[in-house]
Amino acid sequence: MSDAGFIDTFTVAIEGFSAFERQALASFFRLAARRSPAFRQVDEPGMADFLIADADHAASVAAVRRGQRVEDTVFIGAAAPEGAAAWLPRPIDPVHVMRALDELVELRLSAPEPPSAMMDLDPMEVDTLRGGLDDLPQRRAEPPAPAAEAAPEPAPAPAASRPRGGGGREVLLVEDSPIARQFLKQRLQHLGYRVIECASGEAALDLLSRRTFEMVFLDVVLGPPGSIDGLQLCQRLKQRGAQRAGLRTVVVMVTGLDGATDRVRGSLAGCDAYLTKPLHESEFIATLLQVDPAFEWQADTATAA
Repeated sequence: MSDAGFIDTFTVAIEGFSAFERQALASFFRLAARRSPAFRQVDEPGMADFLIADADHAASVAAVRRGQRVEDTVFIGAAAPEGAAAWLPRPIDPVHVMRALDELVELRLSAPEPPSAMMDLDPMEVDTLRGGLDDLPQRRAEPPAPAAEAAPEPAPAPAASRPRGGGGREVLLVEDSPIARQFLKQRLQHLGYRVIECASGEAALDLLSRRTFEMVFLDVVLGPPGSIDGLQLCQRLKQRGAQRAGLRTVVVMVTGLDGATDRVRGSLAGCDAYLTKPLHESEFIATLLQVDPAFEWQADTATAA
């Protein structure tokens, strides 16, 4: 339900809450209308891309369930219903609400196309869309033709012609949001990397004191105020690399902070790439091609073509 012509604008409806809380949320959406992705409030929940619901208001939770929108809803309150993708405790923090919505957008944009959407594509187009990865969902086969009319099976493409992506190399992912961490982990795995996870800057520093990684993916905001954030972690990684000959760690920031000042801060911290959420596949692959010399994607795809 994104607005036509504005691919990064999504609509949000508010279910429940006190008049003061509703007004506060509505004001925040108006102030954040120029960010990307942008969110515009609508009054009709059935016409909204996402919902924000009062988890402490039984009628609101019931309405979300009746509309089968639990997976599209940010619940705020003491506890979220089973199946909820996003939950936040009170008091309402508009920044955390926006971050949860960003993650829901990212999950939606990353959802694989249903098999019917690929039925009109030739095999080369399907392989291109799927990136040549065997572990992604496959199209359902058509019923076999009678033996007398069956066409000969095409020879399978040689293994060397398929994109190898990360080639099974280990990378470190540091992200405090379980939703965002799982999303990015799956995406990196699909691109051929093995992923080691950390949920905080402190845990990452402890791990990095014992081992090294050629590539690290960091969120900027990691935990509550006072925690080690992604910028500090990036600085320490780059300082360590400068002190030890031959040690270079590529740092890719993946964050919802998309302002010009945020990008400058990332650059000053020493990051090799700065990506913002929602993360688009083409931009992500292009970045990996730039920062990871061993990432084999475009060359192998061209060979297969």
